[in-house]
Amino acid sequence: MAGVQELQEKVAELQKSNEILGMENEMLADYLQRDAERTHGMEDADEVFSDLPSPTDKGKTKQQAKGGRHGQQRQQRLPTSLTLQEKFQIANQEADALTKDIEQTTLTSSQNLDILRALMEETDIRTAEVKRDAYEFRRDIVVGAENPRTGKTIAEKVLKYMEDKLTQKDMQINKLLMKNQAYKIAIKKAETQIRSKTETGDDLQYIDFHQLQIENSQFVKRIEEANQDLHDLKRRAGRTVKILNNMKKKLSTLTAEAKFLEDEIKERKAMLAKTEHDIVKVVEEKETARKEHKKLRAQSRQTPEMPQVVDYVSQKAEAYELEAQKKNWERKVELAETAARRIKQAIKAGTQMPGSR
Repeated sequence: MAGVQELQEKVAELQKSNEILGMENEMLADYLQRDAERTHGMEDADEVFSDLPSPTDKGKTKQQAKGGRHGQQRQQRLPTSLTLQEKFQIANQEADALTKDIEQTTLTSSQNLDILRALMEETDIRTAEVKRDAYEFRRDIVVGAENPRTGKTIAEKVLKYMEDKLTQKDMQINKLLMKNQAYKIAIKKAETQIRSKTETGDDLQYIDFHQLQIENSQFVKRIEEANQDLHDLKRRAGRTVKILNNMKKKLSTLTAEAKFLEDEIKERKAMLAKTEHDIVKVVEEKETARKEHKKLRAQSRQTPEMPQVVDYVSQKAEAYELEAQKKNWERKVELAETAARRIKQAIKAGTQMPGSR
């Protein structure tokens, strides 16, 4: 049992040493491949790999060494292992290469992230513009350009709306072209400055470049915060515009109701003034009638033989009837006089006819 346990421990140690040698060989292969790519290319690296022994070939090499060499064919023996200093140097170079790869990957990822953020921001802006255009089209064309009599859309308003939109797009294109030209000029100016610094040898030191990277990260953070604030402000502005439109609708409804109520109040005031005037007039007439009645009652008390009101009314009616009869008789007299004059004229005309004979 003890011998079997010792053999298991030796096997585990050999497996562990083989794993370590495998990792060292992978690191050495990566180092040689990088060095070959920098100097002579992949072919020299393949030659070096073919000359190096693998971990599985080490046992064979030892056996061949134990069995002796056939004569003196090789004067020198190739190295089969690296010293600790060489391993340390290779490990440091691989660590530096991995650090550079990580930095390059981080830089590429940050650039892609910035591009994606810019695309997302542009998408949000385009979405907001499309929503605004759809709202304006519905407000100005679908609802505003509808003929209330026929229910159809007025073509002139649609054409005017399209012309205004095209004019706005042309102005925006001109503005963007001017911005693009300004950016191109700024890029050329920066390239000229960089070229002049490169020619004069005034390159940035590592500390200056590191400081610029720190400032750039700070500015990027500030820009992200400003973009977030701008996004929040845009959402607030959208909600505010929605609330404002609702308030405008309510205001228009309340304004129409207020105008209707004002007109109704004016009519009620006019009716009230007329009623008050009628009341005052009725009160005056009532007071006058009351005074007249009082006066008549006083007169009736002073002269008890004075006829009653009924007698006065009947006598007044009889007078009207007599007046009518008088007019009838006067009409009859006028007709009789007219007939008498005609008869006289006829008689006179009849008497003159025999004398003329």
